[in-house]
Amino acid sequence: MNRLLFVLLLVAGAAAAVPPGCTGSTSLGVFDLSVRPFSKGEPLPLKSVAEIRGGSRLIWNPVHLTPPGSSGAEVAAVLVPSADADLITLEPRKASTPTEWQLPERPQVIALLFGPEGLSEGKIKSLVTHNRELLRELADYAEQSSEVESLVQQLADAQQSGGSAAAVLKGFSSQYGVDATKLDTKASSDQQAALLLKAVLPASNAYDPLAGRSSQVQQSGGLAASVAGMFFGNPIALAAGGAALFQNLKTALFPGTEFRSAFAQSAGAGSMALCTKTVAAKSKTRSAYLWAYRVPEIKKPVVSLTETPHLPAGSKSTIALNSSGASFQSLVFAREWRLLPVAGGNAIPVTVKAAAANALELDLEPNVPAGEYRLAATWNWEPLEVVGALDVRPYDSFAHVALAAGEQDRLLEGSGTVTVKLTGADYEFLEKAALQSPVADSNPVELSFTLPVGKRRGPQNSVALRLGTSKRGSYRLLLAQSDGVTHEVPIAILPPSPTITNLPIHINAGEMQEAIRLQGSGLERIEAISSDAGEITGTPDAHGWSGEIVPRDGVAPGGRFAVSLKVQSVDTPVTVPDAIEMVGPRPRIRSAQKSLAGMLGTEIGSDELPAGTAVGLVLSVEQVHDGSRPKLELGCASGEVRRTLTLSPGESSSGASLTFAGPGALYLSLDPGTVGYAGCRLAANLVLDPEGRSDPFVLGRIVRVPRLEKFTLTAEKVGDSGYAGILEGRDLDVIERAGWDAMQGIPVETIATPIPGDATRQSLRVVLPWPAPAPHAPLYIWLRGEASGRKTAVTY
Repeated sequence: MNRLLFVLLLVAGAAAAVPPGCTGSTSLGVFDLSVRPFSKGEPLPLKSVAEIRGGSRLIWNPVHLTPPGSSGAEVAAVLVPSADADLITLEPRKASTPTEWQLPERPQVIALLFGPEGLSEGKIKSLVTHNRELLRELADYAEQSSEVESLVQQLADAQQSGGSAAAVLKGFSSQYGVDATKLDTKASSDQQAALLLKAVLPASNAYDPLAGRSSQVQQSGGLAASVAGMFFGNPIALAAGGAALFQNLKTALFPGTEFRSAFAQSAGAGSMALCTKTVAAKSKTRSAYLWAYRVPEIKKPVVSLTETPHLPAGSKSTIALNSSGASFQSLVFAREWRLLPVAGGNAIPVTVKAAAANALELDLEPNVPAGEYRLAATWNWEPLEVVGALDVRPYDSFAHVALAAGEQDRLLEGSGTVTVKLTGADYEFLEKAALQSPVADSNPVELSFTLPVGKRRGPQNSVALRLGTSKRGSYRLLLAQSDGVTHEVPIAILPPSPTITNLPIHINAGEMQEAIRLQGSGLERIEAISSDAGEITGTPDAHGWSGEIVPRDGVAPGGRFAVSLKVQSVDTPVTVPDAIEMVGPRPRIRSAQKSLAGMLGTEIGSDELPAGTAVGLVLSVEQVHDGSRPKLELGCASGEVRRTLTLSPGESSSGASLTFAGPGALYLSLDPGTVGYAGCRLAANLVLDPEGRSDPFVLGRIVRVPRLEKFTLTAEKVGDSGYAGILEGRDLDVIERAGWDAMQGIPVETIATPIPGDATRQSLRVVLPWPAPAPHAPLYIWLRGEASGRKTAVTY
């Protein structure tokens, strides 16, 4: 049982140990003062009772008297009734033993008169007849001294716990309706105390109505001690009512007694101490002490929840209330708070305290089972139930927190601030989210988040976070619920999606399979490509992405198709619209007819193109029609076409020209030697836009053929059966052997010699067998590297 304790002043001049509890003052003793109802009910500490009805019992129980064994000390009770009536005095009793009084009426004020040397019962009973004003005066004094008493107690508690006086005053002003004074923490304790007392007692600048002279304010106990010392140490009255009260008590009724003020403070272990100012005793003057308490007279309120609170087990939570029938502050008298399961079961004790205006703070133990509860308490000796239900749930472990399906795809570098959704947990108690960079010693960046219906409004299996995506990398998402425990969730900001720069890709109708090549950035992250245009296979390489497509049957030219890219670490495929365009069949070179300008004097193969001579070629082509603008690419074919010359009809370049030769025909005129080299297989590719390139068509192999102008067989005998001959012409350096047929030839052992006066012409000495096979037999020559001879137009 909580106790209201009173401490009694030492007999004048006595020095004894001071029980704990009195700040800036002297303890008179420690007492319990409790109330028991007229009906059944256990005694309750006086200050825990909100309303005392007539017929109740006031119980006095001494715990410690100062000095011990004060057998002559007496205590009496004086009541100010709630109704407009006279003061009620209750007979003095021995202060050293437990006693009780029955209260004949509902009290507004309960005052205790304590006399260490006893009290006069007759004079106490004559209070009403001698001075009717005492009723009002005592009520005023009780109200003012109770407020100062509460202020000193709260300051002392705050000082012990490390709290601030400013916070105490803020709460005190809300509780008692006084102005909140702004304290100067650099001012002295007595200056701050004066401001506090002025806030509590705005009608007066004074402190103790019973002090007969000024005294030094106590400075040793901090701000609480200063307030208490000022209350006890000033000769001016607390207020007009208080001054008149003690003047009446001191002079009219008890001329030989000096009255002094007292108020109660907590003495620890549930007890209260009665405190007063330490003064020396006066000769032939008895001391008496007055403590007055204003009974709250508060009826049981009707309290309801403003909504259905959702509270986490194992943490403190604040709930908002509506109160009718009494002020919200009256809930300080509610005790024995408990949770009542709506589904039935045992009550669960819970710690409750006032948090702010119209709010309570509940401290739930971790083992409170999840479920729906009603909140109840005890009011005086009656139950008090808060209307409405509250929902209690445990904190989620956050062990399965993850990005919702597809959300990772939005966390791409350079995407700005994006909103992503987390799932895998109940987020209703989420209080803070932050993103921790992988950079060493970097500070987490706090993130804003949004719950579907708001914090503490019931289970919510998702939360939306806003994240910046300025830099790719692996990050840690830090999530904290209202219990303050941080949970880490790995999260990644990916590189930007691949980009393809060579779009659209043209696919030709009629092809069974076609190579495709993609260029751009990020293509190495492509794992697969699909499209309605056909089946696509391929892989990234050092220069982009290469693969093949098998076009789908029935796709007509002109159709456009998107491609879907499966990208590494991205769940949803990236869609690239209009990436493939189906076009008409590719152009094709079907055949080529060749004509040479003049006679070369040397046999030329059907697949050969002599360098240094104009060659005319008629190309038979497909898909080239009036109005089209084809291009012809010429180059040596060695694995793949290496373009060296490009012509369009009506254009000429490097002595070559291209013209239309009729429907489906192009005429090409060129010197093959200006495009390729000897041994080069000259190929042509026909290019149409958008149909693309034809397959390479080999026009022929470029050869360097000598121009033979004259042959003279001399009389110079060489060996047993050979004679020397002289060839004249151009490009004779390519001749390796000479003879009379294509199979037998004699190697040429000399080199071509320029003919004086004409650097382009040469002479070459050759050896031929004799006799010739026939008169005017034609000469055969072998070009370097060839296995058989070529017939020439020259004879001997």
